[in-house]
Amino acid sequence: MRPPFTLDADGATLTIRATPKASKTAVTGVVALEGDTTALGLRIAAPPVDGAANDEVVRFVAKQLRVGRGSVTLVAGQAARVKRLRIRGDAVALEAALRALLV
Repeated sequence: MRPPFTLDADGATLTIRATPKASKTAVTGVVALEGDTTALGLRIAAPPVDGAANDEVVRFVAKQLRVGRGSVTLVAGQAARVKRLRIRGDAVALEAALRALLV
């Protein structure tokens, strides 16, 4: 199974599948999507109202990857469960942090 992220010279792109209104925000593992694509499953404590869940996704991912919140941008899926995040930073450090999230 492929990892839910891709790396390039400027950082990484991460695909997630969010489940809002959970008791606490947490990683649930890697989930299969269509074809051979995957996403990082996240339970989100915030409700999907007024962008609260999206803000929580960005905050949580930035904290887990130890990057500034401004380094994480939601690039697709603003109103969907499957979202793509762009994370700017050192690709080697990001890869190690992303792989640690998958465990």
